[in-house]
Amino acid sequence: SFLNRYLTLLSDVILENRGTIDKYEGDAIIAFFGAPISSNEHAWQACISAVRMKQAEHEFNQEMLSLGLIPTPINTRIGINTGNMVVGNMGTDQKMNYTMMGNNVNLAARLEGVNKVYKSWILVSEATWNEANSGEHEGILLARRLDKVRVVGINTPVQLYNIIGVKSELSKEVIESVNLFHEGMDFYLKKDFINAGKRFYGAQKLNPDDETASVFIERCKQLHKSGVPENWDGIINMTSK
Repeated sequence: SFLNRYLTLLSDVILENRGTIDKYEGDAIIAFFGAPISSNEHAWQACISAVRMKQAEHEFNQEMLSLGLIPTPINTRIGINTGNMVVGNMGTDQKMNYTMMGNNVNLAARLEGVNKVYKSWILVSEATWNEANSGEHEGILLARRLDKVRVVGINTPVQLYNIIGVKSELSKEVIESVNLFHEGMDFYLKKDFINAGKRFYGAQKLNPDDETASVFIERCKQLHKSGVPENWDGIINMTSK
């Protein structure tokens, strides 16, 4: 009953933003936007759903903790990708399921898991971010650029973006921390790990809850110590899902 209440809360957010729920796999919700009813705002709908789901989750945790129904907060990782995919009724003559399939679906699933590496909660591909952050929605969401990664089963590197939230709902400190983080990424890709580490540290100081910055701080320390090859391009190869 607890899990169903939790899934209902997050599923309602998806449905309110015109998403289609494909299926539930254990405690995971698999959903897509832009089908069966076509929408030019599918990327935006997916991203704003992710932000609102995390907000709903926060309120849910406060309520459950105050009632003593959970010993620790529930935390959900979200992965989003945008692209062509096959959507329709699939199965047998006796059992059909309206679902989706394709490499772009697989990438979204991989991005959900990649959150574990970066200690982040919402990761989206560059394709998703470029669509969501355009037109009338441009500049509404705050996101930061992370690494380019090769995920398991997909050879083409993917530029990661970590969505933080709706910019107007965030503090000046959080917004400034993202600006500093981007400065750090620029130094990092130039192999200037000392200055990169300083920016990441400054970002974390502005936003102490930012565990992603700590990941890059530790990485800068290690790379400064060990060095990198001349042909180093900063692309990270993921070895697990």
